[in-house]
Amino acid sequence: MNTEFKIKVGGQTKDILRITELLAEQGVNLVTVSAEKIGEDVIVRLLTSDDERCTNALMKADLEYEARPVLIAEVEDKPGQWASVARKLSEAGVEIEASYLLSRDGEKMKFVFAVNDPKKGAEIILRNT
Repeated sequence: MNTEFKIKVGGQTKDILRITELLAEQGVNLVTVSAEKIGEDVIVRLLTSDDERCTNALMKADLEYEARPVLIAEVEDKPGQWASVARKLSEAGVEIEASYLLSRDGEKMKFVFAVNDPKKGAEIILRNT
């Protein structure tokens, strides 16, 4: 299981840079990052190469953050694959809280799923992808 980190920062690019540069200085590589301006702030969400180092770096910098477990489903790169995974999760009673495309190479796609029951969701994804 992976961890998605959510950090709320000021609304300028320099605030986003502070986080990404801090992580780079600690040897933490970004697997994916998104940033969205909401009001006067920016919400940064990221997955990293090293959850423990990321946590330590954010704590050391006294940055408030939220962390949640996320699942990664690797599927064939063809239409309907996200829906297929989502359907299996739903049929098992697992609710999707968030999802997004992580990567695509023409043969495979990887989707990130944040769900209400990560353990059960991981079992479903493992059996069906």
